[in-house]
Amino acid sequence: MRLLKLALISLIVLFGIVTAISLIIPSDIRLAKVITIRPERDSIFALLKNKERWRLWHPSFLNGANDSILSNVTTNIISENDSILIMQWRQPGKKSLNMGFELVGVNNLEPATLQWYMEFKTSWYPWEKIGSLFYESNYGVMMEKGLLNIKQVIEK
Repeated sequence: MRLLKLALISLIVLFGIVTAISLIIPSDIRLAKVITIRPERDSIFALLKNKERWRLWHPSFLNGANDSILSNVTTNIISENDSILIMQWRQPGKKSLNMGFELVGVNNLEPATLQWYMEFKTSWYPWEKIGSLFYESNYGVMMEKGLLNIKQVIEK
């Protein structure tokens, strides 16, 4: 009985410590990647806005992979102008997230910079906050591959 009390108290204290540490981790996370690309804003944004064309560049959906997930994803354009496209990505059963693309330095003489960013919001739960520390290794690699694919598609 004494050992059971010690184990229970230890678990509660450990959970409290982990929760306290997780409060240091921000709830709003923005992960961004960039690539240099030829400045063809209209064709880049047309590629990004059309969900059916994501099969050409998005690593999760290349060549028809994960078609069932793609068909369930809904996107809404939140904001769009001559250099910025911000979309909200919704997938059933998951939290929505904002994803944006910004094209900087558009002129016909020099390459431009295309930035892709994703914004994540986590709740106070320690497992969500600690899990967010691994977004770079999961989403960051996917975003880099996606930007390279966009560049290949646009610069053909």
